Amino acid sequence: MKPSHNISSRLRGCVNAMLSAGFFGLIPLFSIPVLKTGMPLPSVLIYRFAFGTLFMLIFLVARRVSLRLRWGDALRLSFLSLLYTLSGVALFSSYSYMPSGVATTLLFSYPVFTTLLESLLFHQRMTWPTYAALALAVAGVYFLSGFGAKGESRLAGVLLAVFSGFAYAVYMVAFPRMRIHTMNSVKVNFYVFFLSMLMLLLYSSFSYGGVAPLADWHSLVCLMLLGLFPTMVSNVTLVRALNLIDATTVSVLGAFEPLTAMSVGILVMGEPFTWAVGLGFVAILAAVMILVAQRRA
Repeated sequence: MKPSHNISSRLRGCVNAMLSAGFFGLIPLFSIPVLKTGMPLPSVLIYRFAFGTLFMLIFLVARRVSLRLRWGDALRLSFLSLLYTLSGVALFSSYSYMPSGVATTLLFSYPVFTTLLESLLFHQRMTWPTYAALALAVAGVYFLSGFGAKGESRLAGVLLAVFSGFAYAVYMVAFPRMRIHTMNSVKVNFYVFFLSMLMLLLYSSFSYGGVAPLADWHSLVCLMLLGLFPTMVSNVTLVRALNLIDATTVSVLGAFEPLTAMSVGILVMGEPFTWAVGLGFVAILAAVMILVAQRRA
């Protein structure tokens, strides 16, 4: 019974990781229309975290989950919130320098950082299928990002997107090794987003004079959906995945994130489908298939 239980846990972990990445890839779909109305970046993120926090609070109250925290757990959650805030600000800022699909795709640099951190800091042994999957995923992201095409990928945007990936990787490596990883996944994310919102409120108050008002009903709907799918759902499934499988596998399965982002760019925002994009899709899917096959072996 134990081996089958392990396989079931790994399968659920992989499914949660893919769902998390897929929903996270929807960020441009809901955020770009609001940014185009002229709303400052910190305000967009504040609304995102506010709606995400609200949805999670409703869920926690309905399930009668206690919101009490130990002092030490509050400090750990504050650290995770800082990482998540830095990652979000850097990613959204990169949208000003390059197409949103490209920027979100470059965020997928985080499997490289996750692998390096796991190896250097915790001496986790990597197998050759994992390295092969990682190489294919990076190659796929390279083709999807469109480097050198019409000068779209500016250095500032690339650095911001890659830094976003690094902060996200630190988050993924640190969380499973903290005591709070046994806490209810929705409760963890509720506090991460609530504290992130407070940090951004403080920053926005000093830099922008407060939170910008909503421009119209369309912006309200977009921000609510931003708070629901790429925020609440994606991060709850991420935490569940990290509790079931290792951070390196979760990060490589995050390949569904650039796939989703580029699909949105092509189908919704009219970005072209080129041979490079096709190669990127194939490489990333191959990476996922190698990982799944490895985990079943």
